[in-house]
Amino acid sequence: MKSFIHRTPIPLLFISALLFLVPFIAHADDCAPKKIDVWVKASFALSGDTVIIQNKQYRLIGVEAPQIEKKQKFYTSGQPLSKASQANLNTILANHNLNVGVEYDQKRSDEFYRTYVHLYVKEGDKIVNLQKLVLESGLALAQSEPPNELHQQCYYQAEKDARQNKVALWSLAEKRPDLNYPVAPSSNITTDDEGYHIYRGKVVKVDKSSNNYILNMDTTGIRIREADWDRFNYDDLEELEGKVIEARGFGFLFQGAMFVKIHSPYAIDRLNPVNR
Repeated sequence: MKSFIHRTPIPLLFISALLFLVPFIAHADDCAPKKIDVWVKASFALSGDTVIIQNKQYRLIGVEAPQIEKKQKFYTSGQPLSKASQANLNTILANHNLNVGVEYDQKRSDEFYRTYVHLYVKEGDKIVNLQKLVLESGLALAQSEPPNELHQQCYYQAEKDARQNKVALWSLAEKRPDLNYPVAPSSNITTDDEGYHIYRGKVVKVDKSSNNYILNMDTTGIRIREADWDRFNYDDLEELEGKVIEARGFGFLFQGAMFVKIHSPYAIDRLNPVNR
């Protein structure tokens, strides 16, 4: 008499385990440098997303820290926890003897002559993505800056982890929703809600003009310029009508309404691959 051995559960369990691990493996790989161009000594953090290296400003790609109040020339109001964000970045640098690895992306500088970089620090034999550490602290937000698109999944996942753990900015968002930061409800926009925010609201209309894809909330208009259309699927945008979304970017008031220009699907929560 033949005995039958059921072999299927073992491979099925093995496959299930692999499928469970895939997002974590992909996330870990995306945080790793493609190529570190040089190791240098940093001086200090000018803000939570800008570092002085060899007397020049280096801007962290994919990170937007709370704006520090500026009183010189043109006044800029400060955002919550801006000084804590700066102190956190200085602490990370100090804990690694100010040694940072520099990785460049497609675009190397902005209109303010700041150099765009991904930075890394050494922890024993490991090379750790500095942007990931900053975002995991909850003291900065992830940002998309095409054509600099390396490590986007890593950065948004790090922010997502901080948000789920309710640390720093995400604790503040829960305890002080009246601050409208980092999340600003479209139905409650004020003149203080300009600058980089995550704008949340129901999409009441999706449309298209000769120059823009248009997503309108009640008081907030999301605009995607023609130069960025190749990164978006218009059918996906149309499916957002009637749904509550979070769209992040630099908001500016115009004729009593808030407008936000976005450049990447990562900037809309329902289109962001990390959230799927």
